[in-house]
Amino acid sequence: MKNSIPLNPQVLQWARSTLGLSRQDVALRLKKSEDEIRAWEEGSDSPTYSQLENLAYNVYKRPVAIFFFPEIPTEDTPKADFRTLPESVVDDLPPQLIKMYRKAKVYQLNLAELYEHELPLEKNVIQKFELTYASDVSTLVTNLRQFLKVDINVQKQWSSYDEALKVWRQRLEDLGVFVFKDAFKHDDYSGFCLYDPQYPVVFVNNSLPKSRQIFTLFHELAHLLFKSGGIDAKAKGYFRRLTGDYSRLEVKCNEFAGEMLMPMDVLKREHLDIDEKTMARLANKYKVSREVILRKYLNLSLIDETQYRKWADQWISEAKEEKGNRSPGGDYYNTQKAYLGDTYINLAFGKYFKNQISVENLADYLGMGIKNIPTFENYVLG
Repeated sequence: MKNSIPLNPQVLQWARSTLGLSRQDVALRLKKSEDEIRAWEEGSDSPTYSQLENLAYNVYKRPVAIFFFPEIPTEDTPKADFRTLPESVVDDLPPQLIKMYRKAKVYQLNLAELYEHELPLEKNVIQKFELTYASDVSTLVTNLRQFLKVDINVQKQWSSYDEALKVWRQRLEDLGVFVFKDAFKHDDYSGFCLYDPQYPVVFVNNSLPKSRQIFTLFHELAHLLFKSGGIDAKAKGYFRRLTGDYSRLEVKCNEFAGEMLMPMDVLKREHLDIDEKTMARLANKYKVSREVILRKYLNLSLIDETQYRKWADQWISEAKEEKGNRSPGGDYYNTQKAYLGDTYINLAFGKYFKNQISVENLADYLGMGIKNIPTFENYVLG
């Protein structure tokens, strides 16, 4: 057998089936024949190591090492992590989101290994604070902002949405919430979080505008403060499927995110004309989305539900049109740096420089080929 490597064919089958992909789906993505994929899964042939890397990182979103396990690994399922959502909603999550979920689980396991299962902090932000249905959100936000060391004057000084996102992300990571990003290829989902008392993870859709990514950070932080995982979705049909406590939880998380980014007492001190220009000005001043300001207008009864929905739908359409006009592409290493974040990158390279992990381990933790490591090292640490 040419270029045979001792991987476990059953794990290949399992990795594909857990994403709901057919052999034809995988063959198309790898530009291989369906017969080749079948041969790999039956053990009569195997991919080369570079092909396996491509399959692991770009299709199945799993570490390469898992394909050499003697047994199919046991792992948590989306139903366990997203227990605050109806089972029917979780069952209907698209394959693209399931792939992101699997990737996030890998990062969470990697964090545990890199920290040698010790606490990154004596007490992280989700151990110090709690959100419940009875919580006074305004008081919680005031205390949390003090803990994050970001008052409203600091927020107004940020020059761009990009700077705002970077600062908010770093503040959360400094306090023990690990933030990763990726292109979800499904814009109805803005992000999700995986709860863990030691290694809580927020995963953000990098394809969406920075203002939406900022909102997602705090929507997901709200879920973590509820001590649960959760999903930030934009699709209208998604919310219609949430009833009872499921719906109450999403409303509370949105309330928290909106108040965290734009405290009501601060907004009330502004001149609130009811027009798009004013809302855009306020959004840019505080580096939040126009939707956050619009929701505040609704809460203050400055507009009614019909006006709210008209503007919200209009802005969604405009955002989709703007995205369609954007040119694709981008620098691979810059993208990976944005996806992984400085905290995680420095943690992995720190272990490598101390000779505590091999270059193969490092490549696995970073989700890239070994050949990419030298360039990435110079790029992020040079």
